[in-house]
Amino acid sequence: MKTLTRITLGVLGTAALVGSAWASSHREAPLIAQDPTADSTDVYAFLAPDGPDPGDGARIVLIANYIPFQKPAGGPNYFNFADSVLYEIKVDNTGDAVEDVVFQFRFTTEVRNGGTFLYNTGPIDSADSANRNVVQRYTVTRVDIDGDGNRVRRVIAEDVPTAPARIGPRSNPNYANSLQGAIWMGDGYKIFAGSRDEGFYLDINAIFDLLNISRVAGLGSDEGVDGTAGFNVNSLAIELPVAGLTNGGVEPVFGGDAGGPDAVLGVWTTASRRKHRALRRHGDPRDFGPWIQVSRLGLPLINEVVVPLEFKDQFNRTHPADDLNNIAGYVVDPELSRLLAAVHGLEVPSAPRGDMVEVIRFLPGIATTREDLQPADLLRINVSVPPVTQGDAGYSNLGVIAGDFGGFPNGRRPGDDVVDILERVVGGGILSAEATSGGGAFADLAPNNALNDGVDNNDRPYMATFPWLAPPHEGYNHDHGDQFDSTFD
Repeated sequence: MKTLTRITLGVLGTAALVGSAWASSHREAPLIAQDPTADSTDVYAFLAPDGPDPGDGARIVLIANYIPFQKPAGGPNYFNFADSVLYEIKVDNTGDAVEDVVFQFRFTTEVRNGGTFLYNTGPIDSADSANRNVVQRYTVTRVDIDGDGNRVRRVIAEDVPTAPARIGPRSNPNYANSLQGAIWMGDGYKIFAGSRDEGFYLDINAIFDLLNISRVAGLGSDEGVDGTAGFNVNSLAIELPVAGLTNGGVEPVFGGDAGGPDAVLGVWTTASRRKHRALRRHGDPRDFGPWIQVSRLGLPLINEVVVPLEFKDQFNRTHPADDLNNIAGYVVDPELSRLLAAVHGLEVPSAPRGDMVEVIRFLPGIATTREDLQPADLLRINVSVPPVTQGDAGYSNLGVIAGDFGGFPNGRRPGDDVVDILERVVGGGILSAEATSGGGAFADLAPNNALNDGVDNNDRPYMATFPWLAPPHEGYNHDHGDQFDSTFD
């Protein structure tokens, strides 16, 4: 069981909270809603709880999810990644909101027998089973970028099959066994690509009904409806040693300097398409030209509920290093805060919201000894803080605001209740000047500090090992209303 060294935790906790107080991003912009295979939905970054502590060879997990709201029974063309999209997970290890390490995923799809409509012609007993008629394979390339912009490319994994679709008991008589070959391991890496359970839970039904959270009174009656229950997503997951990502390959050790200048990593994901597509009367479309970014995700609900419709599509094409110029005005006067006041009569802090500015700063000087971290929409994690997982003393899915400094928003673990944290921060119940005027790391501005959507758990328990997210729902037997189903492989 992991234990957390408690040094300056009250201060560090505040910093971790404001560093990543956002959640998830599904169909958040008009154009990307029409391009689901390039739509990034969630980013996770956390230290592997089944590995060593910082200073002893700790390992970090990066997960990027794509293709929201997948109906498990959506055959015969199940939900593949797009061969025409460049998927990337990017890491800033120098604090300037510019990528220093990039993992690129490219996919190719093979149809073995074009004379049948079937995805599989018999039971699938492995990721590369002969009975799997539609096989998607991927290559992962690591790109290291130095301060002068020079790039060193190295292929890590090549020609790896994705996890097969989970269709039903005849097609997948033992789904766990059918994953054989879908997890690639080598050179210190674990890599996975394929379908998983949608691990982000929230009452999305009520939130977009003009914040109609009256069925839970916004105060935790636990009667919310998980709008993502029973759906799947496509997941890219990488696990590697922390020292494989930090600046100079150092592994920070927790101490009075909060891990030192190289302890904070910024993580985000992007999807890009070629600039031009030619549709042809005979043959598949032809894509050519430079790559154009069409989706990005770090602190996801920045685009979901902070950026307005007029800028959402453009935001997906921008770079985190430009966020200070592009979105500062939206951050200091968040519309969600004003809606909470108008719809529910809450007393919320007035604009400009200085506490919201700190959301994209990670409080330099508190969470880290660095004073020059670039404000940006990044999921930041202090890799010197040991992991805390469910079952450990002090674990809470409310993360930092509940005293669990190994969780969201210091990075993000599967299971962290990011929506409740978002509502409380934007509502001014935790970090605002009005809330903190009484002193202490966190305030108790009621009822703002108890806002929630009434959904406190995922519909399926997460895995305790790589690739961490729960196995996908089955097409033959699934129920979007069964929120706490645990009868799966």
